[in-house]
Amino acid sequence: MPIGPQQLKTLQAICDEAGRAIMQVYRREDVGIRQKDDNSPLTEADLAANRIIEQGLGLLTPDIPRLSEESGDEAFHQRRQWQRYWCIDPLDGTKEFINRNDEFTVNIALIDAGRPLFGIIHMPVTGTSYWGGEGMGAWMQQADQAAEPIRCQPLGEKLTLIASRRHGQEKTAALLACLKDEFREIAEVNIGSSLKMCLIAEGKADLYPRLHPTSEWDTAAAQAIVEAAGGQLLDAHSLQPLSYNQRDSLINPWFLVIGDPAFPLDRLVIEPPEDA
Repeated sequence: MPIGPQQLKTLQAICDEAGRAIMQVYRREDVGIRQKDDNSPLTEADLAANRIIEQGLGLLTPDIPRLSEESGDEAFHQRRQWQRYWCIDPLDGTKEFINRNDEFTVNIALIDAGRPLFGIIHMPVTGTSYWGGEGMGAWMQQADQAAEPIRCQPLGEKLTLIASRRHGQEKTAALLACLKDEFREIAEVNIGSSLKMCLIAEGKADLYPRLHPTSEWDTAAAQAIVEAAGGQLLDAHSLQPLSYNQRDSLINPWFLVIGDPAFPLDRLVIEPPEDA
């Protein structure tokens, strides 16, 4: 098992502390918004959470390097030497945070040989956490309640599709058109951040197509949890699991998250990205 009970307890404490720091900023009128070089927003909550996570992981595993969205990119010639490393998104869903819809998370994943070995996702507003990995299954814990195992649901006559609030609506609509004859009913749910993938791991949804750019820290923790729950996170074109730290770029290919490996992927027609 990649993560032992004591390490898990420490990781949960790190996420809780980061979540509290995020909520302190969230309750303020001014959350300290600035623009990064790629024009994406950055808040004081992103930076506060990142400091806590970086410090906590440094104490927990001083010999394991860390790659965080907010700590600057390591050059590929350096990070390609990493067998194992932490992949961190201290505040996934910054736009949701800014818009105050509560749908943002803390994401931490342990990557080994290009594959997510373990992931934990924490929702600061509710205190709910999801975690999972090789040899430990997938779990959810709501606030102070006992942790419960979670599992993806088998495919039925009704399809529940999870979609982004902000990206790829036209592409998602085209994808649904491919599936209209496969299911008696198709329901669409819109939600922000990595919570979309947590809902699939929890057995509350069947499909999440992401036909818009994301970065490796956006998916690493969720992929570990979804896979531990029996689902898959696949490159939308090769239909292979996403890999990590294999390229100079940290941008993911378009991907599909499915709860049931028996999903009729052959029915989907997905055009390649315009810059492919």
